[in-house]
Amino acid sequence: MQPLLRRTKTSGIIDRIGLRVFILALCFIWFYMLWGKPVQSVCAAIGLTLLINLAIMQAEKRTVQKRENSLRQKIGGQLAVDALVYETGKSAANSVAQWISNAVPLEGCEEKESGVYGTLEGKRVYIECMRKHAASKVGKDDVVSIVRTARLLGMDIAVLCCTCQIPPDVAGYADEQAPRVRLISRDMLIRLAGVCAPATDEQLSELGSRTRGKRFDIEAFKQRILEAGKAKRYGLYGLGLFVMFLVTRQWLYAIPAAMCLALFFFSRFHRREGPLTL
Repeated sequence: MQPLLRRTKTSGIIDRIGLRVFILALCFIWFYMLWGKPVQSVCAAIGLTLLINLAIMQAEKRTVQKRENSLRQKIGGQLAVDALVYETGKSAANSVAQWISNAVPLEGCEEKESGVYGTLEGKRVYIECMRKHAASKVGKDDVVSIVRTARLLGMDIAVLCCTCQIPPDVAGYADEQAPRVRLISRDMLIRLAGVCAPATDEQLSELGSRTRGKRFDIEAFKQRILEAGKAKRYGLYGLGLFVMFLVTRQWLYAIPAAMCLALFFFSRFHRREGPLTL
């Protein structure tokens, strides 16, 4: 998202004015060196600067449009991929098959088992969608499952589209299988979906209102800071900084040491959630 961030309004205005003044000065110097007449050089420089300014405005307009399209594709693709988690196996497979067919010549898509069957340059392709949370990971058992199905259906290529992470060892294991298994990562799915279903104005408006409506949750922040598993880490950091304070006699270590020890005390004796009651 960093390349899509805009500069502040003031800095943008200053940059545009400075660029135009610089171009005007260069044009004046050029015509003055060419003709040696200041009045005619000023008039010619102003005219040429206006033409260059129009060209710059058109280029900026195309750049803004390109960035907007890129942002719409990224957001729309992420929304579409996240929605796959809540769809059925066949519905999700149909969706990813449509996205893939927009990038490669995949033809004759039909539903088979829990996926989609199609042909790609004369080869039979079986497509399934692994619908898991983005923080989850694909396992070797998932690869074995799609290989088993592909062998039963007599497929040449098995494609497993993943809405989650793909560990390197699983990717290497998939490359060793027969028929050939192609794992499509979440990032690739987002790019494919973004081309087919960029974010609409309604989706962007809803996403913006949802983001603005969020408030800082103090209780959630406190629970995260005072987790029981962090108490030992706080204590070790505090003791280490306190030892550095005793050795160097510098207050630079004393303040963070006191903070870490205080966090250790509070996280150690913070009230925990009670036993389960129904």
